[in-house]
Amino acid sequence: MTETITIPLNKLTVWNGNVRKTGISDGIEELAASIAAHGLLQAPIVRKIKGSKFAVVAGQRRFLALKLLAEQGAIASDMDVPCQLVASDADAGEISLAENVVRVAMHPADQFVAFRELVDRGVDVAAVATRFGVTESVVVKRLKLGRLSPVVLEAYRQGEIDLEDAQAFAISDDHVAQERVLADLPEWQRSPSSIRRYLTEGEIPATDKRVRFVGIEAYEQAGGAVRRDLFDDEDSGTIIDQALLNSLVAEKLSALAADVRAEGWAWVEIAGDFDRSMLTDFRRAKPVQQELSEEQESLSAALAEEYDALADSAEADDGDEAVLARLDEIDQALAAIEEGRTVWPAEVLALAGAVVTLAYDGSPDVVRGLVRRGDEPQHPVVENESSPRKPAVISAALVESLTSEKSSIVSRALAENPVVALAAVVHALALPVFYRFGREQSCLQIVLRDAGPGCGDDADRGWAGHLPQEPEALWTWCLAQPQERLLALLAHVAAESVDAVRRKSDPVNSPRIGHADALARALGIDMTQTFTPGVENYFSRISGAQIISALCEAKGVPAAPSWEKMKKSELAAFAAREIAGTGWLPEAMRLRDEQDVERQEAA
Repeated sequence: MTETITIPLNKLTVWNGNVRKTGISDGIEELAASIAAHGLLQAPIVRKIKGSKFAVVAGQRRFLALKLLAEQGAIASDMDVPCQLVASDADAGEISLAENVVRVAMHPADQFVAFRELVDRGVDVAAVATRFGVTESVVVKRLKLGRLSPVVLEAYRQGEIDLEDAQAFAISDDHVAQERVLADLPEWQRSPSSIRRYLTEGEIPATDKRVRFVGIEAYEQAGGAVRRDLFDDEDSGTIIDQALLNSLVAEKLSALAADVRAEGWAWVEIAGDFDRSMLTDFRRAKPVQQELSEEQESLSAALAEEYDALADSAEADDGDEAVLARLDEIDQALAAIEEGRTVWPAEVLALAGAVVTLAYDGSPDVVRGLVRRGDEPQHPVVENESSPRKPAVISAALVESLTSEKSSIVSRALAENPVVALAAVVHALALPVFYRFGREQSCLQIVLRDAGPGCGDDADRGWAGHLPQEPEALWTWCLAQPQERLLALLAHVAAESVDAVRRKSDPVNSPRIGHADALARALGIDMTQTFTPGVENYFSRISGAQIISALCEAKGVPAAPSWEKMKKSELAAFAAREIAGTGWLPEAMRLRDEQDVERQEAA
């Protein structure tokens, strides 16, 4: 039996035997704000202890919230608190357990709807935030979820989707579109990223390089609309007006192109999306180097001497930050001197052109010295004689390692593209039926004798949860599946069969390798976005001369004197930093076409 009495707040204390041990202080500020706004809606349960004190058997979070309000001066420290007093011989542990176990928490979906109804009744967001002790942004997010389609909210209540899925649906206010995506996306394919992708189909993510180049603010100032994602704190939103964005990109690139035309090139083109694989349509001419002035020679020598001294010091001092910063400054100064002596001969300017484009990160990029195939003179323009000769080809082991990574990239992309996978499987199955030695023309080892690197164990485990445990049941299962799921499974199987690894025994013109590159192009793979040559995966495994050759090719400049003075480990780390973001790839990682193969065979 209990009786209701009032007890001064300063006479209450926490009972050490309370069963709730975890998360006691979580959300105390919000609870205190709620009590301040609405009063104490449920009396704590207490029992008499020694002296004039009472221990809070159930309701310690309410007690802690009251103490916080007293500390803040919102209530008196001796305020009378209504409490339910239990007998001293009652089982306090059982009462505490019943208070925490029997109570059923409110489902978040009901909370979202309740917040929405409060605002719909005229309570502004700031007042709701104050009453419940949360920030206004939290209220806005709960309102957004409360305004989801009732069908989507009910799916959340029933556990058919989770909170992250519900947040993904909130990217759109269109209830019809939300319900269509919920109905059309099969459960096994339903994920926050898929939901957002379907609801924003045809729109451009804020991470797109065109958006980074123009800037969202400039796009909005021009009248463009942005769809915001309240639940994505980084790079949130999508661009709705693609035509306006492309117009702003073209306008900004045109201004850059005018400066490049002033350099005297035979032609200058603008390409918002210039994949490095397009360079196969051109031969790239090289600039020549002017002689340095005596002053520049003297400065360059002094900087190189300082660099050598500091490099030894940095190695001895285990990488002092000030020394490393100065080394970077010297590198930049030497590079500026070298760049200043670089000129394009008049005969190159009269023949070659430049493409003004965007780099992968949205920064402007100019590719100079491009000579179109067929425009080459009978005696080609002489390339810079000071450039190092291309060293011998890299080792077969490194080629196999690189192309194994390339094969995995193609596999993962193929698994996500059932349309291309269907074409690839039909192609692989038809080749040996209709063509002599046709099997060699596909990179799909469709009978899985020697499966390639594949998509990875996670993808296999994901499908294992959907397929029957016994192989005898697979045929019946397949007959019962919708076409979309069969296509997705076919894409996964096709991906497992990809073998784009170039081994030592493979000829340069291997049809299998050529088909792998063609398949990658059909999948829209940009190798510059999926692979970056670094110290461990490339530069530490080739010679210093090959590293310098890669630097020259990637940066379009001759070798700097400081490069040849570096130790191999320093040069590898330097190359990894300098080449990052240029789009340069080792030959084994590039997507070749027939012209590339012919040129390589001729070489």
